[in-house]
Amino acid sequence: MRRFLSLFTMMMLCSVLSFAQSRVVSGTVTDANGKPVPFASVVIKGGGGVQADANGSYTIRVNPGDVLQISQASYDLVEVPVGSLTTINTSLKLKENTIAEVVVTSAFGIKRTARATSANAQNVASEQLNTIRQQNVNDALAGKVAGVQVRSQSAGKLGADNIIRLRGENGINGPGSGALYVVDGTIVPSGGDINPDDIEDLTVLQGPAASALFGPDGANGAIVINTKKARRNQKGAGIEINSTVQYDKAYILPNYQNTYAGGTYHGNGAYEVSPMLEFQYLPGIHPAGWAALDGKYYISDIEDESWGPKMLGQEYIPWYAWYSGTERSYKTASLTPQPNNARNFYNTGAMSINNVNFSKAGNDYNVRVSYTNRDQKGIIPTSYLKRNTLNIATSVNLGSKFVLGANLTYLSQQANAENDDGYSNNTTGSFNQWFHRDIDMNIVREFQDYTNEYGQQATWNHGLPTGYDPANPQYSFYAPYYWYNPYSWQKGISNEFNRNRVYGDASVTYKATNDLSLRFTYRRNQLNTDYDTRQYNVLAVTNAGRNSSGFNYWETVAGRSATYQGFAFGDNQSIRQNYELLASYSKKVKDFTIGGYAGLNIAKNYQQTIDWSSLGGLTVADEFLTANSKQLAPISRNQTRSGNRSVFAKGDFGYKNLAFLDATYRRDYYSSQSKDNPINTFSVGASLIVSDLMGLAADAPLHYIKVRGSYGQISSALNPYQNSVLYNPTTTYPVNYNGNVRMATIPDRLVDPGLMGTNNAEKEIGLELRFFKNRLTFNGTYWDRTNKDFPFDVTVYPGSGSSVLSTNTGKITKKGLEFQASVVPVRTRNFDWTTSATWGYLLENKVVSIYTDATGVELPSTPSISGGQAGTNAYLVNEIGKQWGQLVGRGIQRINGTPVIGDDGLFVLDTALHHFGSVLPRYTGGFQNSFNVFKNFTINVNIDYQSGGKFFSLSRYYGFATGLMKETAVMNDRGYSVRDEVADGGGVHVQGVDGDGKPVDTYVAAGDYFRQFAYGDGIVEPMIQDLT
Repeated sequence: MRRFLSLFTMMMLCSVLSFAQSRVVSGTVTDANGKPVPFASVVIKGGGGVQADANGSYTIRVNPGDVLQISQASYDLVEVPVGSLTTINTSLKLKENTIAEVVVTSAFGIKRTARATSANAQNVASEQLNTIRQQNVNDALAGKVAGVQVRSQSAGKLGADNIIRLRGENGINGPGSGALYVVDGTIVPSGGDINPDDIEDLTVLQGPAASALFGPDGANGAIVINTKKARRNQKGAGIEINSTVQYDKAYILPNYQNTYAGGTYHGNGAYEVSPMLEFQYLPGIHPAGWAALDGKYYISDIEDESWGPKMLGQEYIPWYAWYSGTERSYKTASLTPQPNNARNFYNTGAMSINNVNFSKAGNDYNVRVSYTNRDQKGIIPTSYLKRNTLNIATSVNLGSKFVLGANLTYLSQQANAENDDGYSNNTTGSFNQWFHRDIDMNIVREFQDYTNEYGQQATWNHGLPTGYDPANPQYSFYAPYYWYNPYSWQKGISNEFNRNRVYGDASVTYKATNDLSLRFTYRRNQLNTDYDTRQYNVLAVTNAGRNSSGFNYWETVAGRSATYQGFAFGDNQSIRQNYELLASYSKKVKDFTIGGYAGLNIAKNYQQTIDWSSLGGLTVADEFLTANSKQLAPISRNQTRSGNRSVFAKGDFGYKNLAFLDATYRRDYYSSQSKDNPINTFSVGASLIVSDLMGLAADAPLHYIKVRGSYGQISSALNPYQNSVLYNPTTTYPVNYNGNVRMATIPDRLVDPGLMGTNNAEKEIGLELRFFKNRLTFNGTYWDRTNKDFPFDVTVYPGSGSSVLSTNTGKITKKGLEFQASVVPVRTRNFDWTTSATWGYLLENKVVSIYTDATGVELPSTPSISGGQAGTNAYLVNEIGKQWGQLVGRGIQRINGTPVIGDDGLFVLDTALHHFGSVLPRYTGGFQNSFNVFKNFTINVNIDYQSGGKFFSLSRYYGFATGLMKETAVMNDRGYSVRDEVADGGGVHVQGVDGDGKPVDTYVAAGDYFRQFAYGDGIVEPMIQDLT
C-alpha cells in the first residue's frame, strides 16, 4: 500500500511539474501578402494539434521543447520551434502551381473552404471585382458570376439602384428575385449603398442550400461581402490612395430619320395641308417685328411630330425667329436635318472617385479607416450626385480569452436628378416620341434662360401665328403647346434627394477553450432619406394656364400639373436591429474535423414615412413654405413595426480533407405570422474530393476532381400586416357621425388563417475539375428549384361580403446550368495571360399552376404583373405552362403564318392576345481577360452578355407613329421614299392575304402604315425586341 501511495504521489508530482512547464501559445497564419490562411493545421510534431479558424488565428498548449508543424493544403509546411515564445505568427508559402484555398462566407460570418462546400458558392476577390472601378457592387459583378443577371440602369439615372437576378424569377404575381446583401454579417437592403473600394471579397450564395442559414431573408439567395481589414503582419502603418476619373457620353440612341421636318399627318398620304405654310403679316394684330417675316414660309411648330416637309435647305421661319430681343429675332434660316440633335442635348458626364485608407495592426489589434468621395455630374443638365463614405473596421484582443470587434460604415449622399425615363418625360420622352428632326439643339440650349416681355420662356413647341391673339398672346402663341424647352424645364424644377445610411456591428467574442467560442453581436442598419421637389414659378408663367387642352399636363412633379408652381417634401426612416448570440465549436480528431454552430437571433424593424405636397399652387411665388400653399394640404405619416426571433444550428464534418458533410436547421417566429406558423429552414449537403481518393498526383494532367450535391428548403416571410384584416380610417365621412367618434372602411378582404410565405426548395449537383497544374479549371452546376404556395389574392364571390381571399397557391419550377472556366494560355517570367468565362443557362422557369377555385376551375393566368405604359396594349402576365413573365399584347392576324391585310392595306388585328415570349434571358455570362506584364502592370478586359428574352420598345411604339424613326423615311423597293405619294411610286410595300386567304400585294401611305401601331388598333407586335 505504501509503495502504491508513493508511486501515485510521484506520478502526480511529475504531472504537476509537466503542466507547470506547459503554456498556451497563440498566433496567426498568413500568406506572403499578409492575408489570413484559413483553417490551417497547427500540429505538435509527433503529437496532437488544432485547426486555425477562418481568420488564421489559433491557440495551442505546448511545452518548451515542442516543434509546431503549420500547414494547409495549398501551402508548404513550416516547422517552428516553440522555445520560450508565447506568440507565433507564421507566413506560409504557396505551393508552386497551386491555387490558394478560397474561403466562402455564409450567415453570421461563418466561413468554410470552397473545397468543403456542398453548394455552388462563387467567390469573387476584390482584385477581380474592381478590375475597372465601378460605382456599385452590382455593376462590378456583371459577367463575373455564372447564373447572375445584372439589369443595369441608364447612366443618366443618378443614384438609381440596379436590379440583380439570381437564377431566374420566383414571384407568381410579380418579380421576386431580389438578392440579400450582407456586409460583415449585417444585412444591407441596397447594393447601391455598398462601397466597392472597401470590399475584400464577396460570395454569391444562389440557392436555398447555400443560403439556408439566413432563413427567410435568404430565400432568393445572398451576396455576402467581407470588407477589408488591416493585415496582422504588416510593418508599420499603411496608407493607400486610389483615384479614378470616368467620363460618360450618351451612347446608344434610336435610329432617327433625318429627311423630313416637323409636321403632322392628316391621313390619305397628305403631310400637312401644305408642306410649308406662308406667313401673312397682319398690322395691328401681329407684333411689329414680325413684319420682316411677311411672305416667308414656316413649318407647324404647334405639332410635335416629324411628318413635315422634306428638308432641302430651303428658307423658312424657325421656331425662335418669332421671339423678340435676340440676334436671331425675325430672321429666316435654312431647313436642314439635325442628325445629332437628341445626342447633343446630353452633357458629357464626369465622375471622380477618390479613396484614401489607413491601416495598422499589431499582435493584439488591427484597425482600418477608409474614406471614399464620389463626385458625379450627370449627362442630363443640372443633374449631380455627391457621396461620401466612411468605413471603420477594428478588433482588439483582451488577453487570450476576449476579442472586441467593430465594423462601421457611414454613407452620406446628395443628388439632384429627374430620373423619369417613362412616357412623355421632357428628355427621352420627347426626343424619342414627340419631336422635330430639324431642331438645332445648340440653339435650344442658347434660349434656355430667355424670357419674353411676359416672363415666358421660349419653346420650340409654341402656337401658330394664325392663332395669335393680341389680347392674350401668352396663351394663344407663346405658351408651350405640349413641350417646354428641355433645358428650361430642367432649370425650372428641382428634385433633391438626400440619403444617409449607417450600418455596422459591435461584437465581443469569448474563447472558452481552444475549440469553443461564444460571440455576442449587436447590429444596426439605419437609413434616413429625405426629398424636396420644387417647380418654380417661371414654368407656371410660361404655361399661361394651358393644361389638358394643350399643355403636356401629364408631365408632373410630385403629382401636380405644371399649370401651378408648387413643391413637395418627405422624410423616410428605416431601422433594423439584430441581437445575435453564436456558439462555435471546431475540433480536429486525427483524420476527422468537426464544426458546430448554434445560436439565436432577435431582429426588430421599424419604418416611418412622412410626405407632404402643396395644393393649388403657392400664394407667393417661389416661397416654398407649407403655409404658402393656396389650399390646405394634409400631411401623410405611416409607421410599420415588425420583428422576428430565430434559433439555428449548423454542423459540418470532414474526413482526411477529402470527404465532407454539412447540415443546417433554422426556425423563425415572425410577428407578421401566427405564432402557430413558424418558418422552418433546412439544408443538407455532401462533397467528395475524388482525386484525393484516387491518389492522383499533383503534376498529373487531371489532378483535381470534386463532386458535390445539396438540397435546401426556405420559406419566405409575409410582409407586415399581410395576414391582417385592417380597418382604414377614412375622411369621406365626418369624424363624428351619428355619435360615432370615427368612421372607417369595412375591409373586403379575407385572409386564410394559415397564410404563409412562399416555399422555396432546391437541389443541385456539381462537378469541379483542374488540369495541368491549375492552368485549366472547370466548375459546373445543375440546379432544380420549385417555388410554390405563393401568397396570392384571388377573387371570390361578392355575396360572401368580400371581394378577395388571401391564400397560398401556385407553383413555379426552374432548372438551370452554371459553368465557370479559367485558363492560363501563356505564363512566362515577365508575362501572364489569364482568361476566365462564366455561363448560365436557364433551362426552365415555368409557371405550373396559379389557382384552382372550389369548383375545380383553374385560373389560366395572372392579372397584369407589370402594366407598362397605359394605352400601349402591351403588358406582362404569368400563364400556366409558359415561361415566367410572358410579354403579351395585340398582334397581327395570320392565316397559315401569313399576315391578313384589310381593304385599307393595313394589318388586321387578331382578336386574341399574342404571346411574344418571356422577358427572361435564356443565357447570361461574361469573359474576363487579364494580362500581367513585368508583374507590376496589368491590363484587364471584361465583357458581359445575355441572350434571349423580349422587351417592348416604347420609343419605337411612338417614334413610328410620329415619324421620328428611320424606318418611317426609308426607300421602298421601287426606289422611292416611303413618304412619297403611293401614286408617285412611294408608300410601304405590304404583302399578305385577305380574309379569304387570297394574296394581297399593295403599297400603303407611310403615315397610315406606321400609325396603325400606336394609334388605331394599337398593334404592338413590331415593337417587341430581342433582349440579346
